Amino acid sequence: MKVKTFKVSSSYFKNQCYIVYNESSGLLIDPAWDYDIINSFLIDQSISLKGILLTHSHHDHVNLVDQFTEKYNVPVFMSKTEADDYYFSCKNLHTIEHLEVFQLDTIMVKALLTPGHTSGGTCFLVDHHLFTGDTVFIEGIGICDQKGSDVNAMFDSVQFLKSYLLDDTIFWPGHSFGQEPGKSLSFLMENNIYFQLEQRKYFTGFRMRKTQTSPINFK
Repeated sequence: MKVKTFKVSSSYFKNQCYIVYNESSGLLIDPAWDYDIINSFLIDQSISLKGILLTHSHHDHVNLVDQFTEKYNVPVFMSKTEADDYYFSCKNLHTIEHLEVFQLDTIMVKALLTPGHTSGGTCFLVDHHLFTGDTVFIEGIGICDQKGSDVNAMFDSVQFLKSYLLDDTIFWPGHSFGQEPGKSLSFLMENNIYFQLEQRKYFTGFRMRKTQTSPINFK
């Protein structure tokens, strides 16, 4: 499997969305902001789009869903919890559960429910590639002070990923804050402080500390 990263932005948000693909087909993850660049890659590489994976419902991760479903008429996947809790709907929406496995053409996908940033946030495992949205960044984790956020759930999600994934699993987050995407779990274990905090009280206290100058100041 190959992964193409698109660094896209609006006037406020800077995102990373992805296409994961093989010789016959591809999937689009969290499409936002720049339809032409993403669509041109699909056309230039002769990729047959088979589905769209949405890690969560925030606008900067779903901004282009309607345009791509209108053009390609492909299924869209989001966790049932996320769709229900945030009243999300779109054309061809399929809701999924934790550890659900589904196949789109020749590509196998496993959904890992990882609440914390939102109540139904999901990471998608494709081969050894993990698309994490705003659950996990290379440098840290998503903010936990918005509607549906839960820092205790985030702790549980990180512990689950650490125990469930292989060390060579490659992380592809929805945003970057200094590091390039595409780092392994082993790298995060050594460089992401939230993967080193084993006790809930230290993890939650550090993420929600009042002294951080910015929610993306992970250290």
